[in-house]
Parts: sequence; structure tokens; C-alpha cells
Amino acid sequence: MKTKIILLIALCLGAFVQVKAQTADEIVDKYVAATGGADRWSKLKTVRMSGSLDLAPGMKAPFTIAMMDRTKMRFELEIQGMKMIQALDGDSGWKVMPFQGKTDPERMSEEEIRSSKEQADYTGDLYDYKAKGSVVELLGKEDMEGTETFKLKVTKKNGDVKYMYIDATSFLALKETSKQKFNDKEVEMSTINSNFQTVDGITLPFSIEMRGGDDQQGGGQAMTFDKIEINPVIDAKLFVMPAMSSATAPAAGETK
Repeated sequence: MKTKIILLIALCLGAFVQVKAQTADEIVDKYVAATGGADRWSKLKTVRMSGSLDLAPGMKAPFTIAMMDRTKMRFELEIQGMKMIQALDGDSGWKVMPFQGKTDPERMSEEEIRSSKEQADYTGDLYDYKAKGSVVELLGKEDMEGTETFKLKVTKKNGDVKYMYIDATSFLALKETSKQKFNDKEVEMSTINSNFQTVDGITLPFSIEMRGGDDQQGGGQAMTFDKIEINPVIDAKLFVMPAMSSATAPAAGETK
């Protein structure tokens, strides 16, 4: 009997050691390696993406995104011949909102600039997270629609918290959740990543579904990328707020 008890204790301790062997940094390292490696990420200076956003059943809107140096971003969305523009240029940002009857550029709000800064960092939340002032914790494993994932809690330098679900086999980020404010109301937002493809050695999702509030179980907006370019030549003037009419501002796809 004593032998059986000792063996049972040994098995339990062995299982405990195996669980504790996984650390947040090990998961992060495997994620970085699975998506291209630290060396490739460190050499990523510009990104250009194009695709379509599903606004409603049967209604798609083309978009283009240009990003530079993790501090500049320009997003363009065209609907029924009208082009919405949101651009970040370091600590300042501007936008053109023709759907609101505004056809000339205007300054972004502080909240919009803060949100744009997060989106402009195309390296994501896990790569080089310590240098960014973030803290990453491993909360354990969690099932995501039949797929085993590692659940990571990312606390950013500004206090924002995000949860990331990393595939326990591929170590790709399948899902992210966070709370954001819309019209003074805090809403939980989720992004579901799929259709991963490798471009110039970097693996990225080509399909992203965004869910919020009542859309958490599905039916949110879907963003599909047709093309992603790594380190294309992009003119820095693209992100500068123009003094001219928005109708004559350069398009996101234009280069030097």
C-alpha cells in the first residue's frame, strides 16, 4: 500500500513539474519563432496590406493599410465611391470622414490617436514585449472551439490589458480579447485570426474576424487580405496631414 501511495505522489509531482515547466517567456519565444523569428521581425520596417471588409451580407468594401517604423499608419476604406482615411504620424493623427459630410482632413481625438498607435505597431504585442514595457503572464491552457491553446495575459505599459490565445501546437495567435470604450460604454472585443500564410518568411493571418458585444459568438465583421507586402517602399509624406483638399491627397498605395 505504501508503495502505491509513494508512486501516486511521484506521478502527481511529475505532472506538476511538467505544467510548471511551461513559462510565459517560453510560449512567447515559440510564438516569435513560429511567426518568422526575432531576426526577421527586427528587420521589418514597412508593411502594406490590401483587401476587403465585410460590412454586411453581400456588401464588401476595399481597403488599403500602409505602416512605417511602427509609428506611422494610414488606413483607407472605400464605400460607394467615397473614401474614408485615418492616418497616424507619430504622436499626431488626422482623418477624412466623408460619410459624415466632412471631405477635408481634421485632427484625430486623443482616444483615436491612442488606438491608432496600438494598431501601428505591426510587430504585435508579444515580440520584444519587455522593451515595450509590457508584462506577459501565462494563465494556463484553455480550449478554443476544440483547439488547445495557451492563454496569455498581456498588461501594457499604459495599463491596458489584453488576453491572447496561442495554439498549443502551431504557436500561432488564434484569438485576442480586450475591453474597449464605445460611446462611453465598455465593450469586450475579440479578434479571431485564421488563414495563416507566410510572406517573405513572416507568418500572418489573412483573415481576421472582429467580434464585439452581442457578436461574441459569431457574425462580426470580417477582414480579408488579398495582398500583404513586407518592406515595400513607402513615402513618409503619405502619413502627413495635407493642407490641400482630401480629394487630391495621395493614395495609400502610392510610393516614392
